[in-house]
Amino acid sequence: MSGKGILIENVKKAYHHNVVLNIENAVFDLGNIYGVTGTNGVGKTTLLKIINKTIEPDVGQVTHDLRVEMVCHENGLFQDMTVYENMYLNREPRQSILGLKRIDWKQAKRKTGEILQAFGLDIDPLVHVRELKMATQKLLEVVIALSKEPDVLIIDEPLTLLDLNQVQFLNTMVKKYMTDERITIYSSHRLDELFQVVDQVVTMRDGKIVAIQEAEETILEGMLEFAEKDVHKYPKRRIAFGEEILSVRGLTTDHIHRIDFELRKGEMLGIVGLRGAYKSSIGKALFGVIDFEGHIKVGGSEKRIRTTTHAVEAGICYLGSANEGMFIDDSVMDNIVSANVPRVRKLSRSAKQLISKYYLELLNVSNAGVDYLMENMSAGNKQKILLAKWFFSKSRVFIFNKPTANVDNSSKVDIYNIFTDLAETGAGIILISNDLEEIAGLCDRVLVIEAGKIKQEIDRKDLSVHNLVKALQDW
Repeated sequence: MSGKGILIENVKKAYHHNVVLNIENAVFDLGNIYGVTGTNGVGKTTLLKIINKTIEPDVGQVTHDLRVEMVCHENGLFQDMTVYENMYLNREPRQSILGLKRIDWKQAKRKTGEILQAFGLDIDPLVHVRELKMATQKLLEVVIALSKEPDVLIIDEPLTLLDLNQVQFLNTMVKKYMTDERITIYSSHRLDELFQVVDQVVTMRDGKIVAIQEAEETILEGMLEFAEKDVHKYPKRRIAFGEEILSVRGLTTDHIHRIDFELRKGEMLGIVGLRGAYKSSIGKALFGVIDFEGHIKVGGSEKRIRTTTHAVEAGICYLGSANEGMFIDDSVMDNIVSANVPRVRKLSRSAKQLISKYYLELLNVSNAGVDYLMENMSAGNKQKILLAKWFFSKSRVFIFNKPTANVDNSSKVDIYNIFTDLAETGAGIILISNDLEEIAGLCDRVLVIEAGKIKQEIDRKDLSVHNLVKALQDW
């Protein structure tokens, strides 16, 4: 098999007696771009990490003599280091001065600029990574991996943080990199965009590879399989709005300017905008993540929100798209109860276990118990646990920023039903999303943001993907 690709033979992997991978035989041939698909918890990330030799299988083997670079779903960049320092981490160029080898940072800066320019990524090599948007950081990670000229490029959930233009940019980079002697492996839930670039689709179910097919075959089968399910994808119910639960007046930060809106009990308010509109800054300001000016009332009472603790005390929660607020080294149970410390102090461990089990069942989290470590969870299930954390917090205003970005289609329906259940209990929901179908299918009203300002408000009767696209394009 040496030099011909990747051979997987009788590979098994289990965590805490839960078998997450059980693959008899599979081959990844040179010259192909593979898309690995399947619902949360089927073992996609585990498979990719075994190919990358980040983890070892319990049984069986993966055989190849190829150089592999893997871009994980979790951010792998050092936030307090510059772009050029991240680019050349552990492979710094050296220069000899009086017989001594020293790092040549001048060369590293110059070469980083050349690499970024070659891949068409417009970033200053001197800026610190923390100054870049999360989507830009993900593209930078891919460029760093490509600059090492690996034989195999693995990208786990690359599309979740990217808008359409960024997805096309990524696909263009990958196609340029591909040769007959290389392999690219994507893992993604966004099948429509995955099919634009992959040659072969690897379908996984219950830890097994059930099919490796040409992309065109899978598209046709997928359309037939999910056509009926898509009818019920957005379970919107008629909910009578209650009194005003949130009032925002003059909300201003470095990037948003005098935002005014209100939210009523039972209402789902969507917020959309193109890249650079700073729509996420609205949610982060309301949650006390960034400084702001303006007035916020919750339940008719003025709230002074300067920290996230103030926001939680006011009944406001925020779930972002980059696993903010997760305690990666702790258990599922510890994460679920982490947002309600005063309440938890009064509970026994057995009570906390029962509560956690309830939310695991409610959100259909597969292959995990309450003592399961978060670091071993799939990307989608991590997001579900964060949802459970805020459900348990008894918040009144829920701010969700791309909450289903890492979640497969079947699990999205579970989460959409939870949104609707929350609304029926009188909660107010703010949904910030790039998924226009999701926004149109769920929301009662939508704010279209342009350059940090409200450009347009669309009511439910006029809400459609077509009208959202039109509003976004008419800039």
